[in-house]
Amino acid sequence: MTTSHESENLMAAIRQGRVRVGPRARAVALILHGGRAVEPRPRRSRDVSYLRMLPFAPAVSRASRGSVAPVLVHNRDGGWIAPTGSGLAQTRQLVRRLADEHGLPVVLLGHSSGGWAALRCGDEEAVAGSVALAPWLDEQDPIDHLREKAVRVVHGQADTVCSPQRSRDFVERLRAAGGDATYQGVSGGHALLERPRRWHALAAQAVVEVAERG
Repeated sequence: MTTSHESENLMAAIRQGRVRVGPRARAVALILHGGRAVEPRPRRSRDVSYLRMLPFAPAVSRASRGSVAPVLVHNRDGGWIAPTGSGLAQTRQLVRRLADEHGLPVVLLGHSSGGWAALRCGDEEAVAGSVALAPWLDEQDPIDHLREKAVRVVHGQADTVCSPQRSRDFVERLRAAGGDATYQGVSGGHALLERPRRWHALAAQAVVEVAERG
């Protein structure tokens, strides 16, 4: 069992952005950047994995017309699969804090290792569902914990960092188990740089869909 002191130490690596919860808000979107760290990334301004996720927050706000309040966090350990700390424990703690503070369901939106964390932590009680962009997965990643949740996966077909086929297989396994899961393959690679506005729009639309389902 994690003590409150251990929990605070774990969360010391996380910088949490402001959550602007307006009167129309019905959910919070927790945005998790990628990064498979070999060293800490203390400066957000130099963390490319974090910077590429910045446009996703306003995209969610626009697409939801204020019904989903986005919050982008920065993990100074460098990512959610990091040599220091536990990315999954950090993600779960963030979800619980957001739910306690705002009393709203949470949608997890993550890229790469952030997508992996979004899928692995999607069974949290407060989570309505998970949206994973080019998630880092292997053949053994579990699916049973997501059978009662909404899962949306979008992956670039030319991705050579994280396997689009593994993402497709993950969704197919989850659907076979009775889960509400979809896979969308798009052109482009791992960095979300080809037609970035399309990525922003697809992700925001998926977040809104998951929030409305929940």
